[in-house]
Amino acid sequence: MLAMQGQRILWAQLLTVFALALLTWLAIGYSLYWRFWWFDIPMHILGGVWAGFCAAWLLARRDEIFSLVLCIVFALAVGIGWEIFEYSEGIAMPQYLSYPLDTVKDIFMGLLGASLAFLIARRL
Repeated sequence: MLAMQGQRILWAQLLTVFALALLTWLAIGYSLYWRFWWFDIPMHILGGVWAGFCAAWLLARRDEIFSLVLCIVFALAVGIGWEIFEYSEGIAMPQYLSYPLDTVKDIFMGLLGASLAFLIARRL
């Protein structure tokens, strides 16, 4: 039962990462992050959805039941890693918020996405 569920979660994860890659490509090509101050919000939500699906898939693959807490913890780890990457590469330059507030918002959006992924994965 969990193996079939894991396969469905994998497809949802692949669809999510494809959408994320396509939107990132468009955002960079058309400077969407600089044109629309809010554009990184759905991107961080999608990143959280991907992380949540990834956690659910890894656990389902091991025939373990996944939980909201595990999806959120995995997304939190990925989100913190991403924020460290943004800072270290100098690509985190929020225009409308202070850097710490923008970081908190980004991580919160990722956690929101992971919660959404958990709800969707349960139905799959």
